[in-house]
Amino acid sequence: MAFAESQVKALAGKLRARHVKTRISGGKTLSYIEGWRAIDEANRIFGFDGWDRETLESKCIWQSASRGAASCAYTAKVRIRVRANDTTVTRDGSGTGQARGNNPGEAHEIAFKAAETDATKRALATFGNRFGLALYDAEQRGVTSGKAKTKKTVDRPQDSQRQPWTVVSADGEALSTHTEPAEFYAAARKHLRALVDRQEKQRFWQRNQPVVSGLRELLPDLKSEQGRHYSDILVSVYQKSLDQTHPKGAPATPATKGKAVDKSALILSEPRRVRDKDHLKFVASLPCVVCARTPAQAHHIRYAQPRAMSSKVSDEWTVPLCNIHHRALHDSGNEEDWWSVFEINPLEEAERLWGHRTKTSVGGKELAR
Repeated sequence: MAFAESQVKALAGKLRARHVKTRISGGKTLSYIEGWRAIDEANRIFGFDGWDRETLESKCIWQSASRGAASCAYTAKVRIRVRANDTTVTRDGSGTGQARGNNPGEAHEIAFKAAETDATKRALATFGNRFGLALYDAEQRGVTSGKAKTKKTVDRPQDSQRQPWTVVSADGEALSTHTEPAEFYAAARKHLRALVDRQEKQRFWQRNQPVVSGLRELLPDLKSEQGRHYSDILVSVYQKSLDQTHPKGAPATPATKGKAVDKSALILSEPRRVRDKDHLKFVASLPCVVCARTPAQAHHIRYAQPRAMSSKVSDEWTVPLCNIHHRALHDSGNEEDWWSVFEINPLEEAERLWGHRTKTSVGGKELAR
C-alpha cells in the first residue's frame, strides 16, 4: 500500500461536523467545506511537502460590465499530485467561480481564484470524507454525529413552530404572534416604522431585542436574497429610524447638552473594542483563509461591529488574508458579498481563532481594551 498506515486511517475517518458549513441557494440548504479547510487537511494528512497542486487550464466563460461594475465567470481544471512512498497518486478536478468587482481586473481575479478553489476541493474530495466526499451523500453518514444538530437547526421548520415568536409593544403588551420567523421580522419592522417618539422606539427595541438575538443564534441561515440575515436588516431599520427621528448634527436639547453620556446605559450599548497586538501577530502567522498562501495579514472584518468614528472593529474579529486577497477585499464595494463568493464565513473563523488565543493566554487575564 502506497500510503502510510496513519494516512490511511486519517483518510478513512469521518468528516468533523464542525467543519461543515451551510448556505441557502435556490431555496435549498447546501453543505460544503471551505477551500482553506481542504488545503489544511491535505497539509495535515499528506504533509506540507507531500503533495502539490497544478492548474491545468482556466477559461473565462462569461463577462459583463455595467454602471461602473464588472462581472465574470470562470471554469478551471486542477490536478492534485500526492507523493506516497515511491508512488505518485494523481487526481483531477473541475470547478467554476463567478464574481463582481469595481473593475474588470478585480472581478477576473476573484472569479478565477474561486474556480481554482472549487476545482481543488473537487479533486481532493476523491481522497475521502475528510475532504468533503461525505457531503455528496444525502444522509451524510460519513460526517460525525454532531452534524445532525447543525442540520436540525438549519432545516427543520418545526423548530420555529414549537416556539412562537411574539412582537411586544414598548409597554410590554403582545402585539402579534407568529409561527414563522420571517413573519415575526416583517411584523416587528412594520411596528417599528409606525412609531414616532424616539424613546418609544428605544423601549420597543429593548423589549424585542432578546428574540431577535435568539433567532440569529437559532437560524443563522435565515437570510435575504442579498445574503443579509434578517436580524441585521432589522437592526439597520431600527438605527435608521432613530437617525430620522433625531438627524445627526441636530443641536442637543437643554436637558442633555453639556452632559457626558454613559454609553453602557444605552439600549444599544457601545460594543467593546479589544486591542491585542499578540493576537494580531498570531492571526498574521497563519495561512490565508482563501488560498492558504503565506505570509498573511490580519484583516479586521468591518461588518462584525457597528461602525465608529476613526475606530476599527475589535481585534478579536480578525482573519488571515494574503496581500492579494487583502487588497482585493478592501477594493470591493461590499465585504459580505466578497466573502460569499468564496463560501467563507469569516465571523465563525474569527471566533475560532480568538477562542484558541484566549485559551492559551497566561492565567486567563482579561485582554487590554
